[in-house]
Amino acid sequence: MKLKFNLIALTLVLIFFVSCSNSNKNDNKGTKNDETEQLKHNDSKKDSKNVHWSHHKGEDGPENWKNLCDDFADCGGNSQSPINIDNNSIFKVNDLVTAVFNYGKSKVNIINNGHTVQFNIDGENNVNLNGKNYKLLQFHYHALSEHTIDGKHFPIEVHFVHKHSDTDYAVIGVMYVEGKENKLLKKYLDKIPTSKGDFKSNDTIDILEILPDNKSYYYYNGSLTTPPCTEIVNWYILKNPLEASKEQIEKFSEILHNNYRPVQPINGRKVKQYLEK
Repeated sequence: MKLKFNLIALTLVLIFFVSCSNSNKNDNKGTKNDETEQLKHNDSKKDSKNVHWSHHKGEDGPENWKNLCDDFADCGGNSQSPINIDNNSIFKVNDLVTAVFNYGKSKVNIINNGHTVQFNIDGENNVNLNGKNYKLLQFHYHALSEHTIDGKHFPIEVHFVHKHSDTDYAVIGVMYVEGKENKLLKKYLDKIPTSKGDFKSNDTIDILEILPDNKSYYYYNGSLTTPPCTEIVNWYILKNPLEASKEQIEKFSEILHNNYRPVQPINGRKVKQYLEK
């Protein structure tokens, strides 16, 4: 009887140890799986919607945009913008034509989004560029200029952003130089939010009046100059600048806070020019 009792006790002890061993293995397996999933999570790049990027040097600066997330990979592409436009290397061709502007008026809707100051455009405002119609969406500012001409920065550059399709944009860039007071800035510079925010008004602006009279341009294929840096942009940089007073340039530049991307390698791309007669 005593022998039978001892055998039962021994069996129960063995079952207990086997059960604990299996439990520990499962727990360890679960821990390893959790650790593997965590590593996978850590290795995966952030959703671009939650990625912070900056125009200033550092971990989130222009030199690292391409590494911040998968959606920003184009920032390391071969057809990036802005570029330096070298007048000694311009291709003089006959396949470009005059830009035909069909701009009207738009209500005033100014946004400081933390990266730039932007005027959103309403209504039907279009431009025909070399046989293709593009709708004007907005115009925004950079200081210093993003493009350089013969290695020279300008104090401010404005970009008029147009869309033909999701894979076909046109941006008209215009430089500012110090000179007479700028009418648009005179009216709205004091109303532009100095940090994130917006200003709206039922006032209207005549968009065509913002552009220089002579619309000769440089042309090349490039990209958006901010993340995701998608290479879908036809660039038209007007050769003739706009003017603004020294005071206006200084005040606006303080708001824009060096929001320009450094020039990118041209990588064999052709820069063409069209001279308006």
